[in-house]
Amino acid sequence: MSARCPGTAHLPEAPALVVRDLRVLRHGRPALEGVSFTLARGERLAVVGPNGAGKTTLLLALAGLVRPQAGEVRVFGAPPGRHLCLAYLPQRPAVEWNFPATVLDVALMGRVGHAGLFRRLTARDRAKAWEALERVGLAALAHRPIRELSGGEQQRLFLARALAQEAALLLLDEPLTGLDAPAQEGILALLAELARGGITAVVALHELDLVAQHFPLALLLRVRPLAWGPPARAFTPEALRAAYGTALHLLPVPEGTLALGEACCPKEQG
Repeated sequence: MSARCPGTAHLPEAPALVVRDLRVLRHGRPALEGVSFTLARGERLAVVGPNGAGKTTLLLALAGLVRPQAGEVRVFGAPPGRHLCLAYLPQRPAVEWNFPATVLDVALMGRVGHAGLFRRLTARDRAKAWEALERVGLAALAHRPIRELSGGEQQRLFLARALAQEAALLLLDEPLTGLDAPAQEGILALLAELARGGITAVVALHELDLVAQHFPLALLLRVRPLAWGPPARAFTPEALRAAYGTALHLLPVPEGTLALGEACCPKEQG
């Protein structure tokens, strides 16, 4: 998939995402402080940390939906906002799944930015939506009401809409929550396939074991960055305890260290 972004110019050699010293206040309190990282095109980053650590706030700032008090975000060299190449996928409970729409209707929503709000969708728009549904394995369900989808199918539909949009940067907020193991593995495999096609992903997750198995990069967050890099290097006992507090139990297992439990930060988003 091309990283071309209609409506917003890309700098040819720019990374997919650059975050410099990001600071965000929510309700007068720091929600993010001193966050910096760079992602090349096609990289996958898992953002992990306890409830209230700032994961959702970070995704909203990357999408241009929350204005930082300091620092900057660059998407393919330009500020966030008006990027058709950027797709923010919220948590599934935030969506009204009883809305009378079909799977194909939702995939076609990804084409609105290309066609314009009041213009008729073209045959090319419909072809892009069908192509996206086929890519995520939902073409056979195209005419099914979205309320009849399983949790895993709902998450695949989010991805189909983003692919129909021709997004080159995906921001996913806890896409595995509430899914059974096969559905989780399916979503993770799909993200890996998309990365091979040059699509960059930033994914907020709670499942440390799945991050360690499936993601090349991890950011351990508790308002401030605590660790960054490959999970095997970032998930040290010291960093995990700093993130999750004394409620975290670290157990040695043959594969490494198993982390159990989670301490919650003060009630905030993400």
